[in-house]
Amino acid sequence: MKLQHIYLDTNAFRYFGYAFENVALAKDLRDKILISPLSAFEVFAQMADERDGDSVLRQVHAIRNWTNTEHSGLLPWPDDWLYQVWFDEARPDDGFTTQMQNAFNMCLRADSVAEFKGIATEHKKLMDDYKLGKAHEFKNMIDAARQGKIRAFDMTDAWFVSIANSIHADPKSKPVAEIVSALSAHHEFEQAKLKIALTIADYNPLSRKNQNDIIDADQLLYLNDPLLCMITADAGFKSKVTKSPQAARIIAASPGDLMDASRAEAVLRA
Repeated sequence: MKLQHIYLDTNAFRYFGYAFENVALAKDLRDKILISPLSAFEVFAQMADERDGDSVLRQVHAIRNWTNTEHSGLLPWPDDWLYQVWFDEARPDDGFTTQMQNAFNMCLRADSVAEFKGIATEHKKLMDDYKLGKAHEFKNMIDAARQGKIRAFDMTDAWFVSIANSIHADPKSKPVAEIVSALSAHHEFEQAKLKIALTIADYNPLSRKNQNDIIDADQLLYLNDPLLCMITADAGFKSKVTKSPQAARIIAASPGDLMDASRAEAVLRA
């Protein structure tokens, strides 16, 4: 039986920075942790805006204590992951993957606040553009539902076409049901998110707060791999994803557990 690997959502990634600031996670567990690029670059973008430089650098260096620095295990960018799900093969690297890996490694190696913030600020636009693009896609679904005065809008077709368009695939080349099954947690979360949005008259998907939900949704794409589990402190994942077979691999823990080294290690071992 193959052993499962673990990745952290954005908040859990940040909490681990506190938990392992002064203590190292056991090596066997470090080897099992993979890095979601959404979590890493969103956290780096947040840190780039913070004024307490010493605290920022300590959290960045803490990543060395809970990952294998010789092999960081950065997961593919979401569009690259979707390409692999759709075509059953890795997307040809146009240099973006290498650029991402190099940027992540440079952040880990940064020895000064200025050096780290320079690299992180450069990639902040990547996250901002990504979230804004996804927010516009979600807005289009909301607008379509509102125009039709529909409260229980099934966004499956729009969701499916959006995925195909993001990887330049022909929507007719795959059955909808196959992609829904492969990405069932993501599909269920997006449908639940849309249902909630339609109950709020002034819901604005382009607001900064609601754009952050985009990151939450796309973290779930990686659960297509049956050997991956996601750790989160956000109870919203469990409330929105209840029917998908992938739901069991969403591991919820309290912020207190994830900010304490011994308790965080217990969560990982469990």
